[in-house]
Amino acid sequence: MVVIRADANSKIGMGHVMRCLSVADALLKRREEVLFVTADDTPVPLLTKKGIPYRVLHTDYADMEAELPELWEVLRELPQGAESPDATLAQKNTSILVDSYYVTEKYLAALKKRITTIYMDDIYAFSYSVDMLINYNIYGEEMGYEKDAAFADTKLLLGANYVPLREEFSAGAGYVQSRKELSAETENVTPAEDRLHQTAEQGRTADGGILITTGGSDSFNLAGQLLMEAMKYDALKEKEYHVVSGSLNPHIGELQALAKKHENIHIHCNVTNMAELMAESEVALSAGGSTLYELCAMGVPVIAFSFAENQERLVQTFVKRDIAQYGGNYRTDGNKMIQNTIAGLETLLEDKNLRTEYRKKARTLVDGKGAERIAEALLSEQ
Repeated sequence: MVVIRADANSKIGMGHVMRCLSVADALLKRREEVLFVTADDTPVPLLTKKGIPYRVLHTDYADMEAELPELWEVLRELPQGAESPDATLAQKNTSILVDSYYVTEKYLAALKKRITTIYMDDIYAFSYSVDMLINYNIYGEEMGYEKDAAFADTKLLLGANYVPLREEFSAGAGYVQSRKELSAETENVTPAEDRLHQTAEQGRTADGGILITTGGSDSFNLAGQLLMEAMKYDALKEKEYHVVSGSLNPHIGELQALAKKHENIHIHCNVTNMAELMAESEVALSAGGSTLYELCAMGVPVIAFSFAENQERLVQTFVKRDIAQYGGNYRTDGNKMIQNTIAGLETLLEDKNLRTEYRKKARTLVDGKGAERIAEALLSEQ
């Protein structure tokens, strides 16, 4: 069994839970048991919808050391659980994957003492005491983990080969069967699969819409600000805009009001067909995060921006490698970021050759098999 410890709420968004769900799906495909453990019940509707077992600790997500007694109780309740607090689960085919920026040295050390511990990292805050460390960012191999003696016995999964994308993006990444490989039985090919495959192989040939994705919460209402700015441009105000919004977005009412005012603005809440939306998009405006990798898999040209400290390095790396165009940093640039992003959108839509180059470079970065690689690595540690 793999226990997954991750949280989601209006302050931290849904990113940690979503990427862990991709790993969970890959584990379940391999008939491995999975249990999600969360601080509060925010992720419960999503976990319930996917049929994934869970436990809620009813603790403060930002004080992880304080949750350890509750977490031990959950682990002891497992079929192969330890009988005492000091017993170990390391020999009982159980491991725990932790994905949170609020871990501490004491927290991880306590886990590692009793159970095989894996940590999903982005920021290298300190030398983590873990059995396996995952940093799937394109700069993961440049962060210096290998030079840190603390990781001498830690298995390191670094770089974009380990980007944990959901299975729906595999078609766009181009490693699913091609239309020819699906043989003459074309009735077995769904319209979505057909569209996704054609996007992966050829890119869009028609005039697609603009996808806007700003994370699960979007506390700054960046989507609304971007839309209002776009409406000022004659060349942009008639384009079709598709805004992906999460259930934690406090500005959903404002977005829906904009959609009522402009029939070319479409709001998509709690989407289950993200790959399809991307496949139908000509350009995307996206905040830094896992969505950038999903857009790469789908070959969608991107104007990337950041609004959180942990996003800026990723966005800057994408830009330096000519995989995306830079919109700005909202925390430092404010409204200038909004203006730059929309001005960049107008320029990018006018340059078909540049869009084609972005598509080609994006697809070389992500092959869609990252979650599978992580799942195999997790099972090898048990």
